[in-house]
Amino acid sequence: MRFLIDNTLIWDGESRLIESGAILIEDGEVKELLTDEERRKYALPTDTERIDGEGKLAIPGLINAHTHLYSSLARGMALPGFSPKTFTGILEQLWWRLDKALDPESVRVSALIGAMEAARCGVTTLIDHHASPHAVPGSLDLVKTAVCDDVGLRGAFCYELSDRDGVEVRDQGIEENLEFIAAQDPDDPMSAALFGLHASFTLSDETLKLVADRIPDGVGVHIHVAEGPEDEIQCVERHGMRIIERLNHYGLLRETSILAHCLHLDEHEKNLVAQFKAIVVHNPRSNMNNAVGAFDMAGFLGRDVLVGLGTDGLGANMLTELFTASILQKHERRDPLAGGFPDLNKILFIDNPAIAFRLFGIEFGRIAPGAPADIAVFDYRPPTPIDAGNVLGHLLFGIAVHDLHVSDLFVAGRPVIRDGAFINVDADEAYAHARTVARELWGRIE
Repeated sequence: MRFLIDNTLIWDGESRLIESGAILIEDGEVKELLTDEERRKYALPTDTERIDGEGKLAIPGLINAHTHLYSSLARGMALPGFSPKTFTGILEQLWWRLDKALDPESVRVSALIGAMEAARCGVTTLIDHHASPHAVPGSLDLVKTAVCDDVGLRGAFCYELSDRDGVEVRDQGIEENLEFIAAQDPDDPMSAALFGLHASFTLSDETLKLVADRIPDGVGVHIHVAEGPEDEIQCVERHGMRIIERLNHYGLLRETSILAHCLHLDEHEKNLVAQFKAIVVHNPRSNMNNAVGAFDMAGFLGRDVLVGLGTDGLGANMLTELFTASILQKHERRDPLAGGFPDLNKILFIDNPAIAFRLFGIEFGRIAPGAPADIAVFDYRPPTPIDAGNVLGHLLFGIAVHDLHVSDLFVAGRPVIRDGAFINVDADEAYAHARTVARELWGRIE
């Protein structure tokens, strides 16, 4: 397939902004990036499908470095007796009740709807953390099929292992992770695998030893770390060490390991994360919603830690997540310069692509000849001057806080959305079926 996004405003993800430019997509890659003058001279192949980009802004496809697609059908769900006082209470009264009610069909539909909504927000790659303790075997294949095959996004997948549902479910989780990892095709650019762990406070030493003994070399874990203060408190009381020390003890601090949240680490732990080059992912809206604390962005970036951005399943809009990351830093530090544009640009447009590179081996995050054609095209007419130096201001204070509308989305050169409509999915049918499945799912929650 060959496409030309023509006559559009283009930000290459780095230092170049082209007015009235063109992007030629061929064989899954950006074939040419053309200025208006170059476009007029370019001999366009006759079988090229032209997309009119007037009034639009094309940027590299966005990456969500930590999400939970299984939460997609929780919207509007009201549970009796929900009155948590702590973060653990939120897990026990909401998420651990929901995940126990998931069956294969609700797993599939959750992933499908979550991927569709991510695509509508310009996301082309999802790093997902899945849990369905009463439907473990084959669940990752269901999620992968919905994300990669049905919608057409890239995804990195894992199963959230814990001890909270007993030994049998734990063992199923271990096997689900290992079988999915073993089944990965190294030549498949659409899918990657990690070994999922819930959190230190739901994992026994026996379980972590089983993981350490069986996880393949080079494969990282994807785990929640110190999201709430009780995670660290339990770790010290029960294991005599802090969480990062415990992960290090079992050899799980790896360059491909994703440590989500990391709100309550001490300085020694931050140094260990930096030393072992593990990945940290910030999820500001979820942290604020759960009232668990604020992330030390400056502390991690100052240690050259690879710091990414995710939504933790609370929506799919990465630009609004980035905006929230900024205002949370300003509020927490009482400093209007905290969470400035250089840090924001780094976590979403430099570090998130770097995280995906570690997992997929593909250089994401730019629009340039030879780069993967993962491109989001937004309806956007800037009311003020725009250039490469202020494009982030337009993304945050224009698209993120006003009207985000993706008109076209390409992943690996294939169209996922064209003129606002999905190519491979009947959105009306998918949402209608999702409402039926969600009603049944809610009815199963105990």
